[in-house]
Amino acid sequence: EARRRLMQGRSSPFKPSQKGRLLGAACAAALLIQIGSGALSAAHAQTLNDRFANAGSRNQGRLLVDAREIVYDNDREVVEARGDVQLYYQGRTLEADRVIYDRKAKRVYAEGNAKLTEVNGQIIYSPRFELTDDFRDGFIDSLRVVSPDKQKISAARGERIDGETTVFEKGTYTACETCKDNPDKPPLWQVKARRVIHKNSEQVLYFEDARLEFFGLPVAYTPFMSAPDPTVRRKSGVLAPRYMRSSTVGYGFALPIYFALAPHYDVLWTPTYFSKQGLLNQAEWRHRLETGVYNIRAAGIFQQDAGAFLPGPGGPNRADLSKVAPGGDLALTKIDKRQFRGSVETTGKFLLNDKWTFGWDIALQTDKYFFTNYRVKSESIQTNYFKESVSSIYLRGKSERTYFDLTGNYFQGLTALDWQKQSAVVHPSIDYNRRFTPQGIGGELSFDLNAVSLSREQADFAYRPQTLAQSVATPILFNYTYKGASLVSGFGCAVYDRGQCLLRGIGGNANRVTASLAWRREIVDAIGQVWTPFISAQADLVNYSISGTIPNALPGPTANYSNNAQQNYLSNESTFGRVMPTVGLEYRFPLVASFANGSHVFEPIAQIHISPNEQKIGRAPNEDAHSLVFSDSNLFSTNRFSGYDRTEGGVRSNVGIRYTGTFDNGATINALFGQSFHLAGRNSFESRLGSTDVLNVGANSGLDKDRSDYVGRFAFAPNKISNFSARARFDDQSFKLKRLDISGVTQIGKVTAGLTYTRIDPQADLGFYRRREGAVAFASISLPENWSVSGSLGVDLDRYLFDRDRRNAGLLPAGTKVNSSPLRLASYGLGVAYIDECTTFSFNYSRATSDFAGTAKTTSSTYLFRLELRHLGQLNYNARTGATATDGAR
Repeated sequence: EARRRLMQGRSSPFKPSQKGRLLGAACAAALLIQIGSGALSAAHAQTLNDRFANAGSRNQGRLLVDAREIVYDNDREVVEARGDVQLYYQGRTLEADRVIYDRKAKRVYAEGNAKLTEVNGQIIYSPRFELTDDFRDGFIDSLRVVSPDKQKISAARGERIDGETTVFEKGTYTACETCKDNPDKPPLWQVKARRVIHKNSEQVLYFEDARLEFFGLPVAYTPFMSAPDPTVRRKSGVLAPRYMRSSTVGYGFALPIYFALAPHYDVLWTPTYFSKQGLLNQAEWRHRLETGVYNIRAAGIFQQDAGAFLPGPGGPNRADLSKVAPGGDLALTKIDKRQFRGSVETTGKFLLNDKWTFGWDIALQTDKYFFTNYRVKSESIQTNYFKESVSSIYLRGKSERTYFDLTGNYFQGLTALDWQKQSAVVHPSIDYNRRFTPQGIGGELSFDLNAVSLSREQADFAYRPQTLAQSVATPILFNYTYKGASLVSGFGCAVYDRGQCLLRGIGGNANRVTASLAWRREIVDAIGQVWTPFISAQADLVNYSISGTIPNALPGPTANYSNNAQQNYLSNESTFGRVMPTVGLEYRFPLVASFANGSHVFEPIAQIHISPNEQKIGRAPNEDAHSLVFSDSNLFSTNRFSGYDRTEGGVRSNVGIRYTGTFDNGATINALFGQSFHLAGRNSFESRLGSTDVLNVGANSGLDKDRSDYVGRFAFAPNKISNFSARARFDDQSFKLKRLDISGVTQIGKVTAGLTYTRIDPQADLGFYRRREGAVAFASISLPENWSVSGSLGVDLDRYLFDRDRRNAGLLPAGTKVNSSPLRLASYGLGVAYIDECTTFSFNYSRATSDFAGTAKTTSSTYLFRLELRHLGQLNYNARTGATATDGAR
């Protein structure tokens, strides 16, 4: 019946031979063969993919054959397919020039360019396959296996057993691509083994008598090793070890052990042994739920040599300070050496619905030096520049026109300069914003609400030198020494008044609620002038209570460091309200000129803001408006203070001109130049001793006079991968440069380079009597064959001024050599890397020299080495030499 159906539609009669042979010589034929049943059914002429799609579940037990020629030997029960043969069975595909199916022996033989594609996409190449009829068992000669992600196993011979185990005799494993120009050339790395055994159920590759080779040369040997097979993304087992070294903890060896307990949760345990301190245990639990994820991380160690670390505040060990007089030596008192040190951290994020998110990031540690000393990576440290651990809990909501944020924060400083009692606890802060399109009047209406409640055990005062001589002699006031090394106590003010100190944060509780409403509308007249009227009003309700004194047991000056000291700054009125309305108008007149090479837009801008005088200047806490840099970015802002605790008042006008050039070659230029004028009322930025802000925020800002300094910006982008910008502030009278910030990055061929430079004139009211100047440059070069080199350089351009002033004041020991060159190397780094499809290698070296609060310089060097062999593992090593002034080590 099968033969009859196959011959239907032929133009000439067909007579089978004595053996019942079928030949389809002129066109391709196809068969569906029921495995083990002997029944044959015909398939219509269609593509193989069509047949796969149409086979469905009813054909899962059938073998689909597609070939140019099919021969059926009825007597021997052998089916032979020739020419572009494809066999499909239960998701597997076998391709070859010639395939023989022996129904009696239940064996499939494939010869000539044979290829077997597994259900998971893995491909096996071989000159010849010998398999059972379900492809589960058999022998394969000279095979090569390629996984979907390009992992490769080759062997002289392979055997499949029960569809569960594959044994590769004299096997080779690699994840590297074969050289196109020279296929016989060894890959960058490979693992050769006497036998490679693949266990499907375990998803593991086992290597016996294995050696690791680079460029065909053996570099390591192991009698036995194992690795996840190419299908694995999460697998329990031992991960690549890590190595580290420092002068305090010695040599360290970490061996991460991973437990894939379930598809949605796992555990990583990392025991680390340090030659000087003993065993550090780290563990991380990760759990993925339907609406979010969370993890818990813990680390701890019982130190063998706690004496390797300093007493507080310079280190983690605790000292009994009750018997130390101001300026005394800590070596004379008892040091409580901390034996156990550790940390607990947890982060989480959950999507409550499509608009609301709840999450947390919490870190608790026994001391602020633990993370640094033991190289524990903490997700709570958001930047390496400000060494600060930030814990938070938040609830956030966002829609097209509304935003809400409720966040509580706990801050822990991680350097010797940080005193925890001076860090604020925010419980909590609230931000809400809603935008409307009002009917009738047009434009946009926005409503903002901000509320904050915080507390601090002790007031955060900062010493402000009154003269250049004071800034040289006591950049920070040190109160006691330990074995000849000066340590900062966290204080610094001998007299707590506005002439000596700045009040960075009050001791006690501070609460504020701010609501603001703003409307603006843009109107374009017939000749293209743009008029934008705006109205806003901000209302504040403030409440604070002062508390906190320093116990007399602590060394250093403590007089007036109490409630009375803060009263030198703050009003006796602890609860008050204030309102700041503003009306104004902005005018712009864009003038467009088009030329053959591009377009140019010149846009004069003018603004006027009318507000009453700011209330409670210098008599209210300032917690969120510490920073003020007058530049092009805030020239046209209604309130140039950075937070809600300060609001700009009086009548002022801002004027400037903006230029934008767009060119046909893709280059763009953007420039702005302008100035601000205080026309009437109290200038919120001027400095009046006794009534200015508790932080002197506006002092020396360029806005602290009726006619401000000039500010400008020039930005140039010659293409999409290069950009340069310069921002500057100039004196309004002499046009002297007051501040300059330059940054840029470019790529020229294989070279990428960047530069950042800053120069700031002295700001005496803030305690800076010398200019601050420095630059950082970096570059990387892409080399042939996937190599690259990189380097960075940090230059301190003002340190020589400090050394000169100390020498002139006679504060340096006799014979001390002073570097008079303005070019002083502060840091540098070098790196080399290799990255291709199977290997990542990098080595980086960095060295930094710094001065701890103006005392003797400290230098530290860091070495980082990383080698990753894709899918096989990675090796890391890092070491640090030298001492830093903020790591708590001796």
